[in-house]
Amino acid sequence: MSYIIIALLIVVTIIFGKIAPKLGFSEVVGQLLSGIILGSSVLNIVHPTSLIHLLSEIGIFILMLNSGMESDIKEMRKYIKASTLIAIMGVIVPAVSFPIAFMLLGYTLKVSLFAGVVFSATSISITLAVLAEQKKLATPMGAIILSAAVLDDIIALIAVTLFSVFIGGGALGVGSLLPLIAFAMGILLRKVSFSEQLAQGLNWMGSWLFYPIFFGSIGLGIALQDLNNKLLPIMLFSILAIITKFFGSLIGAKLSGLNKTVAQAIGAGMISRGEMALVITQIGISSHLIGDAASAEFIVAIIISTIVAPILMKPLFSKVN
Repeated sequence: MSYIIIALLIVVTIIFGKIAPKLGFSEVVGQLLSGIILGSSVLNIVHPTSLIHLLSEIGIFILMLNSGMESDIKEMRKYIKASTLIAIMGVIVPAVSFPIAFMLLGYTLKVSLFAGVVFSATSISITLAVLAEQKKLATPMGAIILSAAVLDDIIALIAVTLFSVFIGGGALGVGSLLPLIAFAMGILLRKVSFSEQLAQGLNWMGSWLFYPIFFGSIGLGIALQDLNNKLLPIMLFSILAIITKFFGSLIGAKLSGLNKTVAQAIGAGMISRGEMALVITQIGISSHLIGDAASAEFIVAIIISTIVAPILMKPLFSKVN
């Protein structure tokens, strides 16, 4: 019976993922929504199980391995000054702002600090899609955004690992270490001769099996009926997610000497949290750093920022020659 349920989760999640871009949303958003619909929030058909959790962990590993293999360190060096300043400021502003906002709303210090780590991350895949759509992937702006996003994610992965050890009371499980290990392995595997074929094979396997389970399972963990009294904090977190990353990255771009138009486009390109913030949130859940209620609030804010990001990106990217 469990295999039938998992098969249902995969099929529905893939379908929702394919429909979402046609409606102007990212594939990740569609996959998350499928989990919400199948789970306790709506249909109450699929529930989290140990097998789904295991397959989700494999999905995280493959996702981060592929992210590492797609990270061109040599290309990043060309724009190291700009991408480093953008990445650092794009991490510092949310990492400081979110704990303050969370603590003012009565959350514990641990959850507040963890929120700063989660919302410091940047989604590469959604930004990639918009850059490719506007044929700006090979431009200096595209290279700077992607380099800064990779650096952001490296910082965020290291931060969540350290957080698990020193602030989480040593709650460092397999789920905490695997993403960082997988990302590092991906960077090393990029150098082998068959890396392109390996990346294609892993991406195919991930896209049709493990990624749908991972993103769908995150949706399963959200109980919308329990969020009625959390609408105000969620809206605040969503607005904060957009503003802090936009202005933090914009400040970094301006400090590196880029003009206002390019700086604004880069700021928009760094907003989306997408899969990386979801991976970090899942680490927090697996390591018992955050509870179900807080994780649901994180996830909804991540979804909103992921929906808004491409809307802001498209007009700002089009202004850059």
